[in-house]
Amino acid sequence: MKKRKDSFFGLHFDYHAQPKYGVQGLNLKEEDVREICRSLKPDFIQIDCKGHPGWASYPSKLGNAMPEFAQDTLALWRRVTREEDVALYMHYSGVFDLKYCAEHPEETVMDADGSINRGTTRTDGSYVDELMIPQLTELAEKYGVDGAWVDGDCWRAATDFHPESLEKFQKETGIDLAGGIPATPADPYYQEYREYHRELYRRYVRHYVDAIHEKFPNFQITSNWAFSDHMPEKVSANVDFLSGDLNPADSFQSARYAARALAQQKMPWDLMSWNFRRSVGGRGGVVAKHPKQIMQEAAAVIAMGGAYQNYIMQYFDGSPNVTDAKNLLPLAEFLRARKEFCFRGTPIHQAALLLSTYDRAREASKLYARSGFRRVMGLTSLLCDVGQSLEIVCEHTLAENRDSYGMIVVPELFAGLAPETIQSLLEYAEKGGALVLVGRKTCEVFAEAGAPFGVELCNEYFAQGEIAYDNGGDTGHADKSTQKHKPYYFTVDESSFGVAYSPAAIVADGARVEAFLSSELTGARKVLSATLAFGEGSITAVGFDAGLQYSQGAQYLHRDLMKQITSSLYEPRVRIESALGRLEIIALDVSGRFTVQLVNAGGNHGDERCATDDYIPPVLDIELSIALSEAPKALRLQPEGKALSFEYRDGRAYVKIDRVEIHSILEIVE
Repeated sequence: MKKRKDSFFGLHFDYHAQPKYGVQGLNLKEEDVREICRSLKPDFIQIDCKGHPGWASYPSKLGNAMPEFAQDTLALWRRVTREEDVALYMHYSGVFDLKYCAEHPEETVMDADGSINRGTTRTDGSYVDELMIPQLTELAEKYGVDGAWVDGDCWRAATDFHPESLEKFQKETGIDLAGGIPATPADPYYQEYREYHRELYRRYVRHYVDAIHEKFPNFQITSNWAFSDHMPEKVSANVDFLSGDLNPADSFQSARYAARALAQQKMPWDLMSWNFRRSVGGRGGVVAKHPKQIMQEAAAVIAMGGAYQNYIMQYFDGSPNVTDAKNLLPLAEFLRARKEFCFRGTPIHQAALLLSTYDRAREASKLYARSGFRRVMGLTSLLCDVGQSLEIVCEHTLAENRDSYGMIVVPELFAGLAPETIQSLLEYAEKGGALVLVGRKTCEVFAEAGAPFGVELCNEYFAQGEIAYDNGGDTGHADKSTQKHKPYYFTVDESSFGVAYSPAAIVADGARVEAFLSSELTGARKVLSATLAFGEGSITAVGFDAGLQYSQGAQYLHRDLMKQITSSLYEPRVRIESALGRLEIIALDVSGRFTVQLVNAGGNHGDERCATDDYIPPVLDIELSIALSEAPKALRLQPEGKALSFEYRDGRAYVKIDRVEIHSILEIVE
């Protein structure tokens, strides 16, 4: 069976077992499990083992097994997958365990008001040694499973205000809380106390991973979303791979963002998308996605060099949904055809977007919450949509590769950056790099640190009783908006106008202006975006949160503005000369082969009014150019192996591609 690092395609089944689901294994059949293995040929399968309710869905001896079993469900899954040479992993809920917490309230996180944080175990408590490690040991020893995908872990971990936790913090750090509780940002030592609990979480992961590896060195384990965009920091535990499951409502945009955050860690990684959505038009209801939608989600993952898994719900007795699984046959074929042209590839450095560990830690509502992620995710989508081969970096990977990027973009910040990071980025620009600062807070932070421009905040309020839109007194069309600030108008070409919310004007002499700003269509203009020379390089200041506003209500002028900015700053290795449709490109090195991953980014994936869709318009009439020191031997479109004609001039190879349906690969043979 393949190790996880060698696995490209997997299936995930879970159902978070609980007693109301009845007898386990009633309809679980050997032939069903075998058919899934043989028809889809996954490298691995993950199944339910212990979900968030805390009940083991196999006959465990650890005291948390479901009440009734018709058969040993896990034994059947293990026997058949072993015979079919498919690795078997367990979906195991870590920090999140409702049953254990109900039975051990003293081992449950206490909130600042003294209430119990239902279902959240204390990472420095007895749970990990009393239940988790023994149960993982049972799974490895008795059943011989290949590993565990620990869910409900980093994203569930919480700050604990038990008196003993407060005492431990003071003893370990030497900080005297003087009887206070650091519960809010206004309280002394708030950030220190949260960081202490982040370290408790890291120790907890290291503890269970190392304990299992010591006994079972071949047992492969990860903590879901650890060291990802949820937890954007350097890997500090001996996990075997990184993984996460995407937002089922907007998986494509989520995949573009999360894949880049994981790819920077230079470890085996995969992402899971759900084969269904949980709401339709804002109302609850499970509806299956069309295979083409799932292919597009998978393409966003594999194009960054990752592996892909798909989530299919298990029935409540532990049996698999064979029908839904068989519907994924086109997906399995789609993935297998592309594996050799993308799997474990590494991005070729072109442009980078900063996902700040420092800033996220100060904004997160919980220890590892995704607060503020839509600003970075939206800017990821915007930069991809204007043809940037983009990576995401945190401070630790930025430090390793800073000067190899032609452009570095800093998104709208919440609190700011560490002084050394600001100085490093200014030094990058001074030495010849193109630094792009997006958002008024970001521009303020860098202006205060010595960047050569000023920032004038624009916060014009609606007058009392004024409404955002009044259609000539027609109250049937009036918009009683509750927003405080008036929208501002911006223009790139002085003839078309978009809307920017809560912007800042950039004040700079001798700057190249990309966009103007005004409070009224005919009002006085101010500068919204400008690029200034800085040493041997440049700094661009964009005075509004383009990322968040693109994710909430994309405007074509967002793309026009960002394309105008980025196209003037540096010469990319790969450039989209023209395309009819929205095309994402990733320059990817795959075992020494230069490839350009071409992903169709069109469709209705983010539209709440479109729960499922069977049609994604192809991208047509594509022309790319690739910078090469000499003419290539060949250009091939994969996976078809089709040779493409090209023209080589002025150090670039120009090639035309008729269409991209979902995902194609341009292979450059040098």
